[in-house]
Amino acid sequence: MKLLHNSRQILLAVWVVASTAGGVGPVSAGELDDGAIIAIYNQVNTFDIETAGLGIAKGSSPQVVSLAEMVQRDHTQVRQMAAELANSLKVARTLPASRAAATAEHAKVLQRLSGLDGAAFDKAYLEHDIAFHTAAIQAVKEVLIPASQSDALRDLMTKILPGFEHHLAETQKAAKALGYL
Repeated sequence: MKLLHNSRQILLAVWVVASTAGGVGPVSAGELDDGAIIAIYNQVNTFDIETAGLGIAKGSSPQVVSLAEMVQRDHTQVRQMAAELANSLKVARTLPASRAAATAEHAKVLQRLSGLDGAAFDKAYLEHDIAFHTAAIQAVKEVLIPASQSDALRDLMTKILPGFEHHLAETQKAAKALGYL
C-alpha cells in the first residue's frame, strides 16, 4: 500500500510539472506569454495556500501546523508580488484553458486530504507537499523562467525560487522528524 501511495505522489508530481507547461495537451514554453505565466504561477501558489489552510486546520502535530502556517504566509506574499508585477507590466493574467485539469486535480487532493485525520492527515499532507514543491520548483526552473519574456518576471521567479526550495527542505525535515521519510 505504501509503495502504491508513493507511486501516486510521484505521478502527481510529474503531472504537476507537465501541466504547469499548459495542461493536458503539450504546450511549448514558446507558447506562453508573461500574462499566462503569471496566471499559472498564481494558480500554483493558490493551490499551496489552500492546501496549507488544511494543514493549519487539520494538522495533528505542531510541526505540520507550523509548516503549513509558513507555507500559507509565504505563498500569499508571493502571489501578491506576482499580482503587483502583472499590474506594473500591464499584462492580463489569463490562465490557459488547459489548466482546468490542474484545478480539477487540486480539488481531488483537497477532498482526499479533508477526509483524513490525525497522523494519517499529517503523513498525506507532508507527502503531497513534498511532491508538490518538487514539481513546482522543476516547473519554475525548466518552463516558466525560460519562457518569461520580461526580465522583471524572470528576476521575481529567480528571487523567490530559494523560498520554494526552503519550503521543500522544511517539509522533508518535518516528514523525517515524524518518521514519514
